[in-house]
Amino acid sequence: MVSGDWTGYYDAQEGREPRELLTEVLRAFDADDRVGSAVDIGCGDGTDSLALLERGWDVLSIDAEDDAIRRLRARLTDDMVARSTTVVSPMEAIDLPPTDLVFASFSLPFCPPEAFPDLWARIRASLRPGGRFAGELFGDRDTWASDPAMTFQDERAARALFDGLEVESFIEEDEDGESFDGPKHWHVFHVIAKRAESG
Repeated sequence: MVSGDWTGYYDAQEGREPRELLTEVLRAFDADDRVGSAVDIGCGDGTDSLALLERGWDVLSIDAEDDAIRRLRARLTDDMVARSTTVVSPMEAIDLPPTDLVFASFSLPFCPPEAFPDLWARIRASLRPGGRFAGELFGDRDTWASDPAMTFQDERAARALFDGLEVESFIEEDEDGESFDGPKHWHVFHVIAKRAESG
């Protein structure tokens, strides 16, 4: 988000449904008859973290913005508090515990390019056998691709990040649309990938 107005963005997102990609990956876990722990990287106002908590997951929610974590904490029910951990931190500085799901909805492109390889290695290493990554990467034709503080991949590089994982869904979005800042060309890879059950 070019403007950096995160408070305005959270206000605009208020009342939205959980991301479609989260719903899709949760269906995959349902098929495996599995509920576990999740890390929500760049949790924003907490809508997706709350959806996980409502499904019985333990959730570590991470965001660099105090306001994001404050909003999430304000929405936690008594039942959720014991299963929720919240951390205010840049994503590249966080220690990732072993987990069943890493969910990163439109957050990873905001990792500085020089920090992305290490962050990605730690995301992969954090996945337990049978665990999944679900999230978005931004492509090289995205409007914001000229921003040197953000991370982008072409399709080949994006696919290479998942070598050795089972890619369950890889959908490329390459079209004009709207963002919080106004009209924008979106070039996004929506990905779900699973670590093997053993090894």
